[in-house]
Amino acid sequence: MVTTPVHRTDAAEKPRVLIYCQHVLGMGHLIRSMAIARALKQCAVTFINGGESISGVEVPSWVTIVNLPSISSDSEFQELTTHRQDMTLEQVQRARRNQLIALFDRLRPNVLLIELFPFGRKRFAFELLPLLAHIRLAGGATHVVCSLRDILVKKPDPARHEDWVVSLMNQYFDLLLIHSDPTFQTLDETFSRRTDLQCDVQYTGFVTQESDAPTDLPMGEDTSSSDGMPLILVSVGGGRVGYELLESTVRASFLLTTIPHRLLLFTGPYMPDQQYEELRRLAGQVPHIEIQRFTPVFQSLMRQATLSISMAGYNTCMNLLNTGTRALVLPFTGHKNDEQTIRARKLEQRGLLTVLEPEDLAPDLLARKMAAFLTTPRPGSHSINTDGGKHTAAVIERLAAYPHLRGTGPASIPTSVPLSRPEAWLSDFRQFLESKEEKGQTLQLFLRDDDVDEDEDSLKHLLDLALARGVPMNLEIIPGRLTPACTAILKNALRADHTLLSLNQHGWMHSNHEVEGRKCEFGASRSFTQQLNDIARGKAILASTFEDLFYPAFTPPWNRCTKDTYQALDELGFQVLSKDRGKECVTEHRFTEVSTTLDLYTWKAGARMKTPDEIVHALIGQLNELPVVGLLLHHKVMTGEAFRFLDQILCELMRHSMVRFHTFQTLSPFTVEAQKVSR
Repeated sequence: MVTTPVHRTDAAEKPRVLIYCQHVLGMGHLIRSMAIARALKQCAVTFINGGESISGVEVPSWVTIVNLPSISSDSEFQELTTHRQDMTLEQVQRARRNQLIALFDRLRPNVLLIELFPFGRKRFAFELLPLLAHIRLAGGATHVVCSLRDILVKKPDPARHEDWVVSLMNQYFDLLLIHSDPTFQTLDETFSRRTDLQCDVQYTGFVTQESDAPTDLPMGEDTSSSDGMPLILVSVGGGRVGYELLESTVRASFLLTTIPHRLLLFTGPYMPDQQYEELRRLAGQVPHIEIQRFTPVFQSLMRQATLSISMAGYNTCMNLLNTGTRALVLPFTGHKNDEQTIRARKLEQRGLLTVLEPEDLAPDLLARKMAAFLTTPRPGSHSINTDGGKHTAAVIERLAAYPHLRGTGPASIPTSVPLSRPEAWLSDFRQFLESKEEKGQTLQLFLRDDDVDEDEDSLKHLLDLALARGVPMNLEIIPGRLTPACTAILKNALRADHTLLSLNQHGWMHSNHEVEGRKCEFGASRSFTQQLNDIARGKAILASTFEDLFYPAFTPPWNRCTKDTYQALDELGFQVLSKDRGKECVTEHRFTEVSTTLDLYTWKAGARMKTPDEIVHALIGQLNELPVVGLLLHHKVMTGEAFRFLDQILCELMRHSMVRFHTFQTLSPFTVEAQKVSR
């Protein structure tokens, strides 16, 4: 971790704003987010940079930069890579996740501004979903805002992607800021579910960089000359893509022998060294071409330029609108990305630039276009709103002035509130865990939650606990009652960590078929064939819905079933049976019994949570005696008090390195030993 502190003026008196920006290929997202940070002059801004750091980016006094261990992507957005030689990608991801939550806890910002996610950056759900879940659990006054550019990239499965976006926006976000002018480009043009978003949605206008015109340009960047030669400015953003445009422009410049000019190329800080050196060798053949990687005064240079040749990214196009410079642009189209093409074509229709086709990169064709554009009139004025930085700052400052108090229902009561005075059970539990750690004894536990079927606030709350605390859970799903909304929130949580949840089968419909006696779905009144058919139907639904995310573990409703059930589970290939731990273990089957040992609730005369003393002393006893302890949860009946207690228990356990939480998949080595223990 590299943290670069920058002076902050009266930070204690200013609203606290936390900005998260992850740039993976270019640097456009970073430049736009930093422009917003610069506009927030009345706030104390902490800027989280998840990509490579860029030297030369000017940081104002009210902004503090925090550089996470950097992660970037290949040009096709297929693979993530880390630049840390001493850490694996998985280790970097874990470190970043922990750092984000710790930073949030330390700052407790009034506003959290997340750039692009969840409309993009799905691969960073590993750190953003735990952070969002942590904020929701804290129940504090932080407003969560999504910062979004004008045009979204097409996805391979638009319906599934938009389901994901709507679900997360409605669960975690308070506001969507679209950095566009709706008279030029609306969200609806590249996102069809705008009306399904429940949060406030506002257009800010386009975000542009403040004028960087200095009184004296740095040495080597003063482009004015006594002979008045025109300046051609060439750029490709961050530089991971665009080499062909730069090379073609240099070769075209060689052919402009009758037009004296200067050619200034910016390769971007991320262009590979080999390509950069090839360009330098090529340009070194003539004196009128200069190559640099990056400049903090790019907009000033563009204002002086007679012609700009570039890609068609958001920031470059905004610079062109601000400066009125003649422009030839080549949209990036890698990975079937049409974002730049859409923007460039609309600007071309307004007479503000000209779009290059790939075939125009032939040096002779490009040279003719360059020669023609050096003498054409500059583009005319436009009415596009480019005051997005100011408008964004005004909105955020208004938000920060009013604490956002979240709901007070059972599922939204904050769970991460420390006790002012530890109760007796908590002191006993801490002493027990400390003694186990001193002795080096490992404790094996698993959590099982039953009756998963609907998109309920209490289920979301439980999933937030799993995400924020990093605690694996086994979720027992009722296949015949599973709703699409519930499916969505389960899949969303698994995007953060596919090993976090075990999705298992909980009967078929959770229906009682017994006329008398205790309730049972797979009891004595059901034949083997009836049981087999119901279980098979449920398994087929879960397997098709969740595919590889489904694990063949079975929990009978009310934790009761018969020997016919065991035979059906064998025939259907189930690997685990989980119910209440009885006196005798179910053996001589192809599946393994992994049953819970401690229910947080008592069910006589209705659901009632046991007292913390009862639960903790029973838990201590089981951890002393059993190789594996299973806690049974019931999100449907859990109150705010129950969630607070569960969170306290989980936090205490997670503080100790000898505690291991499991899903049914990871319990296999311990179940054989568990079955040997006398019941």
